[in-house]
Amino acid sequence: MKTRIEKVDAANPDTGLLWRAARLILRGGVVVCPTDTGYAFAANALDTRAIARVFHLKGRSFSNPIHVAVSSIDTAERYAHVDEAARYLAGHYLPGALTLVLPKKEVVPSLLVAGLDTVGIRIPDNPVILKLADMVDRPLTTTSANISGKPTPYTAEEVLEQLGENVKDVAMVLDQGPLQGRELSTIVDLTVSPPQLIRQGRVSWLELREVLKRFQNPEE
Repeated sequence: MKTRIEKVDAANPDTGLLWRAARLILRGGVVVCPTDTGYAFAANALDTRAIARVFHLKGRSFSNPIHVAVSSIDTAERYAHVDEAARYLAGHYLPGALTLVLPKKEVVPSLLVAGLDTVGIRIPDNPVILKLADMVDRPLTTTSANISGKPTPYTAEEVLEQLGENVKDVAMVLDQGPLQGRELSTIVDLTVSPPQLIRQGRVSWLELREVLKRFQNPEE
């Protein structure tokens, strides 16, 4: 089946189009969707078959966990244990290019997180994926829509070029046009004390570290 490539207006996404994408995701499909840090593979992160499709599309090792996008920190509490520090960071930096690694809840499949007891939570600053996540009412995989080891794609054309004939395994491409954000999200592990930087991205770790000090035990 030919992959549908649909233009989407970031400022005012077409509700009917997003509902069509949402139904494809709920049926186990993978949709390429814009985020604030590049195009991503959006699939139902509670569906192990859909998760496996994402790993295969990327050529990604199953030992490398995939983070998820949700529409709000309240929604995140369905899938992860959200403490005071995480809620504070969400209130000040999200939606935005920040991934919070939190203790996962039982509902999150082991396949998604490479058998770990943690999950990375994102609330991207992009109305398309936020509305899609809200419609699907599930966490969405938010790994970049590239082949592992290749550059993050910032246009739909780059996604298609990288996937080649494997694009047939994508149910729909939501084409927002060229994306402006060229930095990855900052990843912070809040499951350890003190919190640790996993990857420096757009949000400053130095700033985050200062903010997080208020939530640390004085003896640490």
